[in-house]
Amino acid sequence: MKRKMLGSIVVLGAAGLVLGACGNNKDAANGKDGGKTETITFINHKTDWETNGKWDEYMAKFNEKYPDIKVEIQTITDYAGQIKTRMNSEEYGDVLMIPGDIKPEDYGNFFEPLGKKEELSKDYMGLNDRSYDGTSYGLPSQMNATGMVVNQKVFKDAGIDEFPQTPEDFVAALKTIKEKNAEVTPLYTNYAAGWTLSNWDFVRSGASGDKDFTNKMTSDKEPFATGKVMNTIYKTLYDVSNQGLIEADPTTSDWEQSKVDMANGKIGIMVLGSWAVPQVKDINADTAEDIIFQPFPMTAEDGKQYLPIGADYNYGINVHSKHKEAARKLIDWLVNESDYAEENGGLSAKIGADYPESLKAAQDAGVELMEENPAPAGKESLFSAINDQSELGVGTTDAEKQRIIDAAVGNSNESFEAIMKDFNKRWSDAMAAVGE
Repeated sequence: MKRKMLGSIVVLGAAGLVLGACGNNKDAANGKDGGKTETITFINHKTDWETNGKWDEYMAKFNEKYPDIKVEIQTITDYAGQIKTRMNSEEYGDVLMIPGDIKPEDYGNFFEPLGKKEELSKDYMGLNDRSYDGTSYGLPSQMNATGMVVNQKVFKDAGIDEFPQTPEDFVAALKTIKEKNAEVTPLYTNYAAGWTLSNWDFVRSGASGDKDFTNKMTSDKEPFATGKVMNTIYKTLYDVSNQGLIEADPTTSDWEQSKVDMANGKIGIMVLGSWAVPQVKDINADTAEDIIFQPFPMTAEDGKQYLPIGADYNYGINVHSKHKEAARKLIDWLVNESDYAEENGGLSAKIGADYPESLKAAQDAGVELMEENPAPAGKESLFSAINDQSELGVGTTDAEKQRIIDAAVGNSNESFEAIMKDFNKRWSDAMAAVGE
């Protein structure tokens, strides 16, 4: 197969990483049937699990079932950037987390097919994103809900007992929090981290209550017009920023410190995935029960609230791997037998799995989970093509969300209306450019 390059990628020093996909026979141990141990490399983003020994624990459990497969763990801090650099060679491990911005039509150039989507979908959720032309190239490490990580004590201390269900009530609640305690930041944007702002895009299907919302965006020439879901989501971001309900200087926000501050009651809300709940809870055992997860404050036309769920990083197999059978055993074990999803605040991709602790508060409140429908056959790449052509970065980049905040806090002279007009033009121009 002719390997396809990933376009123009900035080299970020990944070449210095150890490329240890092949085992050393001198060090190989006997397997359960007397053969040599097969060594595979698993590259992922969970640097915290490497430093705290959690990956060692997991691989020890894996070896109880597969003693003849040795797994070498490599973790990367700037995973999304550096793994793509490595993918310009054939040396990107045996198992890896599939980057989120690979075009669906390119999956086969980089990843081994894991099976037909129709068959796999009988057992697993979240196959839409990493499937193309009826074939799945990844299995979700976990399913995440996207909404709001909430310190409920901050709300209760301000006299707010029920979480708001409309943008207007939400902004009013944040104002009340600020009035009650000026030392609390009602909503922390994590502007400087950048990637965190994509969560404002990921809430879109749940906010709409429409499983086909993203598919419908590909035929809507003005998806950011006043009164439409995307406009309302972005207007909420603009309003809380404009009214001083966010961090004092968003350009200097600190992601790691924000989790500490939320755990200690200095922050009320962060728009994130459910995966963030255990990270905040683990910081302070005394306040762990204060941290819950709630949907974005919008109610669908049917009067219900929904939490959109989607796949986190998918496990994939390097198409160039010489250890594909062993790599598949690792993926199947991680998805089917390990507690990875639950321990990271997500829902297992296995159909019928129990709700994780992080989602039980929303479940008790009657909030329903929603997974979007796949794109129609032949249009699997349409949304990403329009999104890329428009350079709006819906769900992929942070620049335009930062632009909204900059306008709101006075770092630019743009109005919200002008920004939305620009978004609509760029989206409709992109639709025309890609033939829709």
